[in-house]
Amino acid sequence: MNSLIMSTELAQVNENLRRLGFRIIESENMKTLLPFERRHADMQCLRINDTFFVLKECKTLIETIQKMGYNVIETEKDISVKYPGNVLLNAVYLQNKLYCNTKALDNSVKKYCIKNEIEIINVNQGYTKCSTAIIRDSFITSDRAIFDTISQNGVEGLLIESGCIELKGVNYGFIGGCCFSYNENVYFTGDIDNHPNCKGIKQFCDSKNINIVCLTENNLYDIGGFIVI
Repeated sequence: MNSLIMSTELAQVNENLRRLGFRIIESENMKTLLPFERRHADMQCLRINDTFFVLKECKTLIETIQKMGYNVIETEKDISVKYPGNVLLNAVYLQNKLYCNTKALDNSVKKYCIKNEIEIINVNQGYTKCSTAIIRDSFITSDRAIFDTISQNGVEGLLIESGCIELKGVNYGFIGGCCFSYNENVYFTGDIDNHPNCKGIKQFCDSKNINIVCLTENNLYDIGGFIVI
């Protein structure tokens, strides 16, 4: 059974993922963070190949991943509520490169990347993973700087308009927080047809031979992403 580290705040999403055969590992409630991001998996965990970087404060999550037989590296810094101290692990690993705000990235990840010859590329957006959906070896984002930087490194991407994704407590959420790719599918927390760029997103996924699975009929909602195990 394939496992997902994720927030369980949307009951219908949880139910439908379980019905599709996924095991859900609940992200932790990080009360150090602001309410709208306390349970966001992409704030708590970063996967690079078979190594998982986890906030050192997330003791239960660390133990769970270790019991599954994976290598876990804890962050060196303490998480903090103030940006950029809250985005220590908010990075995108794609085609053996790591995209992130290098000033925010935890030292544990930097050391690993240097040791394993993974190039670290700076973008100004600290919420890099939140802002980026990975579609096979390509990506979708609403952030122009992220789009330009990753594209300049030879990766095909799709730039969409910002907003149009719900996140309680702020004006809007991000594309990376409302979907994940697995095998031949990309799963969305809501109905992609409710997004103004739905046609472009469908065409982009189709060009990658990726099927779109909508887990609910609601608007897309940013639950903080999914970490696939």
